[in-house]
Amino acid sequence: MITRTRTATAAAPRPRGRRRAAADLDVRERLLASATQLFGEQGIAATTMAQIAEAAGVTSAMVHYYFTNREKLLDAVVDERIARSIAFVWESVEGEVAQDPHALVEELLARLFEVTSRMPWLPPLWLREIVNEGGLLRERMLKRLPIEQLQRFTARIGEAQRDGSVNAELEAPLLFISILALVMLPLATSKIWQSARGFPKIEREALHRHVSALLSAALRPAPQDKRARRAARRKGASP
Repeated sequence: MITRTRTATAAAPRPRGRRRAAADLDVRERLLASATQLFGEQGIAATTMAQIAEAAGVTSAMVHYYFTNREKLLDAVVDERIARSIAFVWESVEGEVAQDPHALVEELLARLFEVTSRMPWLPPLWLREIVNEGGLLRERMLKRLPIEQLQRFTARIGEAQRDGSVNAELEAPLLFISILALVMLPLATSKIWQSARGFPKIEREALHRHVSALLSAALRPAPQDKRARRAARRKGASP
């Protein structure tokens, strides 16, 4: 009788490439999320790599593994967080909504509120590190300003002013700067006002309604603009 011996065969190892890549991506995303949160709360200069690692639940060595140094980390924050949010906001300029200047402004406003809702660290980071003199993200952001989109937006508002559908007293090149300030500044300083006795809490929905009402009133053509437009039409219709 021949006795067969079972040959112990090691189980074939599972492919680890995808799992490892997914794990790496997860750690990297956690590090970016922790960095942006801390940068918004306490500023870049006051935030250490060790604090970022602790918030992400990893060792400090992992921060250096994924980003090498602070400068590389700041590049990633700008490229993978802030620049992408800017691109999302300005997508509306490329769509059909851009044909109606009032709808365009409302869409830009809605997208700003959506971005800051998903990234609550963005307004304080914008104020600390981009607007303030000496902000550590200012130079990086100056290189990434959406100049072409801003120019298209300004041109569309200018066209609407000339055809009488938007208030001619507005300065078209300053309109988006005003929109940005109306949204970002209250959100960036909300904690300050919350600590002030007697000052109402800044609610996101209420702020959205408030800014929308301000912009709607500001864009509305003045009565004299309407009269001038009617006169121009009558003049063009006369033989």
